[in-house]
Amino acid sequence: MPSRLSAVQAVTPAFEQTKQQLFKPFRFRHWLNLATISLVTGEFLSGGGGGWGGGGGRANLPLPRRRGGGESLLVAFANPVWDRVKEFLPWVLAGVAVLIVLFLLWLYAASIYRFILFDSVLYNRSELRKGWRRYKPHGYSYFLWTLCLAMAVPAGLLVLIGGPIFLAWRAHIFDHPKEHLALLILGGAGLLILLMAALLLAAIVALFAKDFVVPAMAMENLGVLDGWRRVLPMLRTEKLAYAGYVLMKIVLAVGTAIIFGIINFVVILMMLIPLAIMGVAAYFLGKAAGLTWSLGTISAVVILGGAVLFLMFYVIAFISAPAMVFFQSYTLHFFGSRYPALGAVVFPPSPPPPVSPAAPVEPLPLPAG
Repeated sequence: MPSRLSAVQAVTPAFEQTKQQLFKPFRFRHWLNLATISLVTGEFLSGGGGGWGGGGGRANLPLPRRRGGGESLLVAFANPVWDRVKEFLPWVLAGVAVLIVLFLLWLYAASIYRFILFDSVLYNRSELRKGWRRYKPHGYSYFLWTLCLAMAVPAGLLVLIGGPIFLAWRAHIFDHPKEHLALLILGGAGLLILLMAALLLAAIVALFAKDFVVPAMAMENLGVLDGWRRVLPMLRTEKLAYAGYVLMKIVLAVGTAIIFGIINFVVILMMLIPLAIMGVAAYFLGKAAGLTWSLGTISAVVILGGAVLFLMFYVIAFISAPAMVFFQSYTLHFFGSRYPALGAVVFPPSPPPPVSPAAPVEPLPLPAG
């Protein structure tokens, strides 16, 4: 095993391994399996660099108001608009429940496929079914940990951010904001810095779990907590090296996202043009045939739209396979030079040089006479 590679030194062997696995030779079925792995793990969304968003708004419903300008809660719930909303409320709740179940199923599958990705790049194979059976216990342990992290992050943010805001509200600071302008500005800036620091810490924890704990779990057949116990001492002894790793991954992820973002944009644009033409043609053909917007036609459009969206995602995952393989290989070389169990596979010992056959011994001449 070579000496410990720095974050910069690990880039070159990662490129070489990516070229060897994907192009020497090119295996179309292997690429399809890698695209499936990228799709399930969500690597295609980040260009292979490994990586959550949201938005919100306020609906302007015509609710009756009190004289003071506020809305009466009892009047609002008695409003005909609310009666109309209550008709669809069971369907909305059912839809939310289905989305939660689908998210948990995806998170479970992604946790197992995280190990399949590790196995695929480490051993240059893409065995999806065998990998699922092989790493199902590891993936389940990793899934529970990921789920706990997903719940702990918003809970922690609620305490860190919501706590000071609640205390300020209890102190009636928001009732007279002009009198506490300096406090609000400084407090808001402090909460923003605290929010960014907490999100950064959560992202680093998730990154270390994905890049370092997963290999330790796979190589030594460990659970996620034992995997962390194996990794944490290594992190403590080389803080600067792992900090450089994080920074280098950010640089590589930005560059990769730009390159593959341009490629994916061109490819998707080329796909959208014929799809749009076919969609417009289907619309006019359906209109000529007398079809109207009913439950059946809406369902058909939703199914076709979902199929088109899935196809686009799969194409993006197929194109982004080299980036995914490179980043996994980069992790293997960096971490493998520090973790002997992994390094024995990443850096196999060179075979001994062949021994040349001994030269034939010339027979001694017979004595004369």
